[in-house]
Amino acid sequence: MSNLFFVHYSLFIAKGRFVFNFGLSGDRHLPSACHLGHSYLRVFPKGVMLNIIGPNDPALDVLAAALDARPYLDAELTIIPWPEYREQLMAVLTADTAPSQAVFVPGHIWLPEFAAAGYLAEIAPLMQTAPPDLLTKYDPDDIVASVADECQYEGKQYQLPFFSDGHIIFYRADLIELDESDGVPVISTQDIFSLATAVHNPPHVYGLALKADGSEIFTDWLPYLWEAGGRIFDENGRPDLDNPINIEALELYCSLRALCPPETAVYGNGEIAEVLRKGEAAIAANWGGQSAPIVLGDGEGRGYKTAVFPVPWNAVWGIAIPQNQPDAVQQHTISVLMQLLGTEQDKQITRIAGSPVRQSSYAPSEMAKFSWLAAQREMLGRAKLLPARPELGNFLGLLYRAVHQAFTGELSAAEALADVQAKALATVG
Repeated sequence: MSNLFFVHYSLFIAKGRFVFNFGLSGDRHLPSACHLGHSYLRVFPKGVMLNIIGPNDPALDVLAAALDARPYLDAELTIIPWPEYREQLMAVLTADTAPSQAVFVPGHIWLPEFAAAGYLAEIAPLMQTAPPDLLTKYDPDDIVASVADECQYEGKQYQLPFFSDGHIIFYRADLIELDESDGVPVISTQDIFSLATAVHNPPHVYGLALKADGSEIFTDWLPYLWEAGGRIFDENGRPDLDNPINIEALELYCSLRALCPPETAVYGNGEIAEVLRKGEAAIAANWGGQSAPIVLGDGEGRGYKTAVFPVPWNAVWGIAIPQNQPDAVQQHTISVLMQLLGTEQDKQITRIAGSPVRQSSYAPSEMAKFSWLAAQREMLGRAKLLPARPELGNFLGLLYRAVHQAFTGELSAAEALADVQAKALATVG
């Protein structure tokens, strides 16, 4: 799949209104029904379902449960395995009429590309067509400011946020002591080596584990790149990948392999989660959206505390509405989504995944219940996003490959970045 961006988790089974077989046939471009107060507004033929597509991520279990509790919405969720997701999403966005009325989009990764191409409907005008009491209950002002910003492109909103995925550092509190007097500890990428080296004792415990599989490694490297002052584009908007700062940041990241389990070059989200559950590494960075099952589940995950990078990276997964469908369908869809993405559902995101998007979900009472939430909130305030440039999608997959080639020793850091620089320039013209 081109324009790669990879997220976590393997296919899961959840209860609720799920449809696992994706198809482009039928009359799903027609709306179903919307429940407003005590009355029904039916704009779809009876029995026709409003369809939402999304990737296989446990956070979507929350949406499944919300749909299950609201059968009157006549809406269903289609789960698509991640390797197939972009291809099938593009089929929806480029069809004459969208066969699915709402789609999950990974924030600033694909949003600029899709918005610039005219694939997505603008959210704010659609929200104004919803009943005032529904808008009040949805409470858009409750969304964390940085999350709301990521749902926009060139000042216009194109998705409703659902959950976030940014870097949280897990560290074994029995091996590493960090100062918590000023709040969430901040671990510099420059200090990772010394902290990990001090407790590295394989095979009993590894100082570090890196999410360095080819499908994850680029985003795993980003905190090192951002803290060093690296960049993707220069001041003139041209790719600038093989500059000295980027090379040095990649060399630092690659040097950490010596402190990791031998298989770390194929570690994805599932493998890192397993390392944390077993307590096999003293330090590991993982997505905030995987914190709940690690910390609340069985195993050694409870023995970890959380910290953040000085400049982490984050992506907000949200639900967008394809532009290629009638206005009435778009208006109906926004009303359905606003009923599904309220404050209670966001608190369920905390319990099931770990990474809510609303300010109310970070209230002191919630922070007291869930040990990682303070780090998650700190991460949202510190995160630096990738440049909101549609052309990044032309060579994002090449960046993943280049970083992995450097990490595995196939090429030096300088060679890998020089190679991707030449290819990036060719893709943007």
